[in-house]
Amino acid sequence: MIGWLKNLLGGATVGQLSPLEAHAKAKAGAIILDVRTPLERQEGKIPGSQALPLDRLASEWEKLPRDKEIICQCRSGARSAQAARFLAAKGYKTYNLAGGLEAWKRHKLPVK
Repeated sequence: MIGWLKNLLGGATVGQLSPLEAHAKAKAGAIILDVRTPLERQEGKIPGSQALPLDRLASEWEKLPRDKEIICQCRSGARSAQAARFLAAKGYKTYNLAGGLEAWKRHKLPVK
């Protein structure tokens, strides 16, 4: 197994946020980090979210600000949970968006 994938599968425990909780935290200054592929982002994204695909996270995580909470997001919440654990193990305050973008849409929150 690839080394970075092993790191992603392990890591710290992180909290889960509902879409409404994540939306409120983002309005208060938290970053929504979209770990989907660029192609997936073309199909729709949370306004203001930052893109860092999961396959680049292990090499680019240090570019993320340490002074903000980070809410990791993917389509369903599985890949973003891995990303959130990885970042938490690096010392970031992270959360996973439970249910991902699909749950966000079900709550009728903004997507562009």
